[in-house]
Amino acid sequence: MSIESVMTPRLLAIADSVPQSVSLADIGTDHAYIPIYLCQKGRVDRALAMDVRPGPLSRAEQNILRYHLDTRIKTRLSDGLSALCEGEVDTVVIAGMGGLLIAELLDKAPVVAQTYILQPMTAVAELRLWLAENGFCIQDERLAREGEKLYTILVVTHGVMKVPESAYLHVGEKLMEKRDPLTPYLVEKLLVKYRATKAGLMRAEKAETGEKVKQCEDLIDSLLVLKKECETW
Repeated sequence: MSIESVMTPRLLAIADSVPQSVSLADIGTDHAYIPIYLCQKGRVDRALAMDVRPGPLSRAEQNILRYHLDTRIKTRLSDGLSALCEGEVDTVVIAGMGGLLIAELLDKAPVVAQTYILQPMTAVAELRLWLAENGFCIQDERLAREGEKLYTILVVTHGVMKVPESAYLHVGEKLMEKRDPLTPYLVEKLLVKYRATKAGLMRAEKAETGEKVKQCEDLIDSLLVLKKECETW
């Protein structure tokens, strides 16, 4: 079975975001498909497949042996980046977990990498805000789609980044700049979500919801501006 046959659009988008690297750590590796794919393609010289649970690491080890990459990919039990040593890798992948957990893992990281490839499953806006406020800079973004689900992949380095305006916390500026073809779909999904949120708040008829309704309205207005811009592409 070729590695390409198990690479979903999400995994391919993550892998394709990884720069040419000497060494990579895949945090929460699960089946180790990303490091296997990157080593096979010659994009990474060596890799660490890391996970907090022994079960996924066992699956990773079996796959690494299946693809004859045990001299280039090693597994390591690790809570986030805690078992990573300084200078071991230049690129870190953290994918398939919530944005708030990704922020927590980065905050506790004992080492500094050159590049981080982040793929949050939830709380994308909150992660963008945390990155801006904690010395990280988003260099690139892309979207991947599987059925009705959209996934955001961020390429991040250490650096200075201004806090994005409200709409750009939800729809990355890089996505707009590069005219990612999935951006209009993302904007439409967000409009549906926040219109529903606003309707729910208004039905609640509680005094404290007034400010939240206003925030929803402002975000919807900003998203409509982005939608109009997308329509000119």
